[in-house]
Amino acid sequence: MPVRVLILSADFGSGHQAAAKAIADACRSLSADCEAIVVPSQSALLGLFARAYLWQIKHIPGLYRRLYQLPVSRPLRTLVILVLSKPVRRSVEKERPDVIVGTHPFPAGAAVCLLRRARRQVPVVMALTDFAPHGFWVWPGVARYCCASPAAAADLVRRGADAARVIVTGLPVRPHLAELIRQSRREPSAGPGGPNRHLADQGSAPNSPRRVLLMGGGLGLGPIPEAVGALLALPQAALRLTVICGRNEALKEEITRRFGGDPRLTVLGFTDAVIEHMRAADLLVTKPGGITCAEALALGVPMLLLDPLPGHEEENARYLVETGAARVARGPALTAAASELLFARPDRLAAMAEAARQAGQPNAARMIAAEVLALAKRSCRAPGSVRITPPS
Repeated sequence: MPVRVLILSADFGSGHQAAAKAIADACRSLSADCEAIVVPSQSALLGLFARAYLWQIKHIPGLYRRLYQLPVSRPLRTLVILVLSKPVRRSVEKERPDVIVGTHPFPAGAAVCLLRRARRQVPVVMALTDFAPHGFWVWPGVARYCCASPAAAADLVRRGADAARVIVTGLPVRPHLAELIRQSRREPSAGPGGPNRHLADQGSAPNSPRRVLLMGGGLGLGPIPEAVGALLALPQAALRLTVICGRNEALKEEITRRFGGDPRLTVLGFTDAVIEHMRAADLLVTKPGGITCAEALALGVPMLLLDPLPGHEEENARYLVETGAARVARGPALTAAASELLFARPDRLAAMAEAARQAGQPNAARMIAAEVLALAKRSCRAPGSVRITPPS
C-alpha cells in the first residue's frame, strides 16, 4: 500500500514552498511507493495576513520586530486555527495521509489541533525553514521537529518542545544538491569548493572574472537597486554581476533602466536555474532568507547579507555570521566588503567558502524524508474518510 505524505505550506515568500517541494522529492526518491502531495494552504484571511506582513516590514519594521518577539499567546493560536481550519480539514479529508509535514507553522499547527480533536493518530512533523525557531513552530502533540542546528534544537526545547522529538537535520534544500556537490568534487578543475572557488589560487589577478550573484528571494525584496549601484561602483572590469529579480517585474525594469548600460551586468526575472547561477558565483549577495542561504551553505558559496528584514531574517543573519560564512553589509559598506573579498583579499573569501561548506547540510531533505517515512510506516490509517470537526 502506498505511503501517503501530505506536506502543508503557506504563501509567505517562496522559501516555504521550495522546502515543501524538496521534502516531497526526497520522500519519492527514498520510497518508490510514496505519494507525496504538496498543498499550499490558502484562505482569504491568510492572504490578508501575508499582505499585512509585507506592508509592515516595508513601512513599520520596528513594530513588526516587536510583534515577532512577543510570546505566542493562546488567542493567537486560536486565531490561526480558525483561519486555516477549513482548508487544512479539506486537504486532510481529501488526501487521507499517513503523516503530515509542515514547512510553515500555521497550517501544520492547525492540523495538529484538528487531528487531536478528531482523535486521529496521524503524526505531524514540523520542518523548520529558518535557522532560529519562532514560538509558532511549537504545538502540543507534534511528533517531530526537524531543525537547523543544536542551538535551534535547544531553543525549541526552551520554548516547550519535547526534547525527545527534536532532531537536527538542517534546513530542507533540494536533494539533488548533494549529487551536484559530489560531481564537482570529482572534477579536477573544480577545486575544493566547486567550479568557481578559484580566487584564492589566482590571487588578485585583475583579468580573472569575479562572479557575483545578487538576489532578493522570489519576491525580489530588499534594497536590490541600491546594492546593484554599490557593486557596480567597483572599478574593476573583471566584475560579473548577475541580478535575479524573481517575480518582481517592476524591480527588473528599474534595474535595467538605471544600470543596463554597464556591460558587466546581467539582469534576470524569474528563473528555475537559481542553483546553476549560485554554483557559478564566487559570492552571493542576498537578503538572509532561510532556504536560499541554506542552499548557499550547502554549495559552499560565501555571502554578503543585505539589510535583514526584522524578525526571522535578523536571526538568520546572526546565525550565518557566527558560522563565518557570511557578513552583513549595509549601504556603502557593501562596496568596500565586495572589493576586499573579490579583489584585495580573496584568501578571506576562500575562508568564508570553507566555513559555508562546513556549515552546509546538503542531505537535509533526505534526512527529514527518512524520518517522515519511518513515522508514516508506524502510523495506522483508520478505514473510511477522515472526519475532522472545526473548532467551536
